[in-house]
Amino acid sequence: MLPEKIQQKLQNILTDKNFSFVAKGSFTTLLTLGFVQGLRFISGIIIGRYYGADASGKLTLVITVMSIAGILCNFGIKDAIQRLIPESKVKYNNKAAYDYFILGMLLMCINWLLIGMVLYFIAPYLAIYWDEPSLTPLFRWSALFVLPAVLGDYFFFSLKAGLKINTANVSLIIPTILRVVLLAIVTIYFYNIYNPIYMHWATMATLPFLFSIYPIYKNFYIASKSDLRIFEVKRQQIFPLAFPMFITYFAFLVNNNADVFILKSLGITTANVGIYKTANNIALISATLLVALNTTVQPKMTQLYFKHELDELRKVTQKSTKLIFWLSLPIYILLFGLAPYIMQIYGDSFLPGTIPLMIMVIGQLVNTATGPVAQLLNATGFHKQFTYMSLMGAFLNIGFNFILIVPFGIIGASIAASLSLIIWNLIGVWYIYKKFGFIIAYFPKFGK
Repeated sequence: MLPEKIQQKLQNILTDKNFSFVAKGSFTTLLTLGFVQGLRFISGIIIGRYYGADASGKLTLVITVMSIAGILCNFGIKDAIQRLIPESKVKYNNKAAYDYFILGMLLMCINWLLIGMVLYFIAPYLAIYWDEPSLTPLFRWSALFVLPAVLGDYFFFSLKAGLKINTANVSLIIPTILRVVLLAIVTIYFYNIYNPIYMHWATMATLPFLFSIYPIYKNFYIASKSDLRIFEVKRQQIFPLAFPMFITYFAFLVNNNADVFILKSLGITTANVGIYKTANNIALISATLLVALNTTVQPKMTQLYFKHELDELRKVTQKSTKLIFWLSLPIYILLFGLAPYIMQIYGDSFLPGTIPLMIMVIGQLVNTATGPVAQLLNATGFHKQFTYMSLMGAFLNIGFNFILIVPFGIIGASIAASLSLIIWNLIGVWYIYKKFGFIIAYFPKFGK
């Protein structure tokens, strides 16, 4: 039986129509992401235990290449659509939302044709730069799998933008289950040092796309068939929103991948890169609640903003931050306190990742406490300002990495990642206060 005070708080949450939608959507997304993260944790243990830190590092390099190519293919279109789909449903109808979805998908496919060819030809140079010549054919094959990976991600967020949250969540679960099962099977019966990379292509890059096709068909095409086309969608309407968001994603690209390039350029081994990224992935588990909130709250923010319900927007935002902080805090404490034991699960060779894990958990704690900064700014038309903040964070990340990696190795990289994350989030909190008149962040000593 829950204490009476907690029951009362939950009742208050559920009686607030707008926040109730966000809370329920975040909860179902959390269950999905928690399950998915748990399965990915198991996959990481299999890779660490049976393939070693070097194989983990090679997988990191392939994922880094695919992530960079994916962001270039996306070009901010995915994020523009997250605003345009709910906005067009409010202003026009389902047909306009469907037209935006189709146009965005076509633009991403065109981008992929160009990016895929570039990746194919530069693959040998990347492999030489990282001193891993054996990865050249794998980088080239990765160019092919970028397309389903990008479209799967685009379909997922399009369903979220259409407020089909539960439907979108299902498309993440089955591929992750299959990844663990297939990885275990090939490890036992068809062992190959590159199995983790093959499984990433087959499951995490391809299956989410395949499992999203029917939900997209049902919730966009079928839902729009009876509507008249009362608004003509043009690519010129997408790019003004997409380009600033692409710059933002470019900044995130730098924040998430510059460390890998710099670590390798400064002589850090592929094995240590694998250890560092494993610690980073574990730290990201602590932010699962925040991710669940962010993927649910932005469409609702967009709706409230374009309905001019600014007080409701403030309430939803502040309540979301406070709720996620308190729910996440026990996870941060556990990951910080048990860091050496968690890293040892992957094998003794992963123990050097203990301190980086602790440092990055602190960075994610502050990230959670500052709330959905990016989502609020993007949903309310301040995406350009957020872009500048992200770029500043990216440049800080690069500078910190060059300064700290030489003396401290992967510990320096973790400090750089956490510092840049904290700084740009705090600047975002200050900017939101200046523009909207309320503090989005929640720190127990200062929050109300």
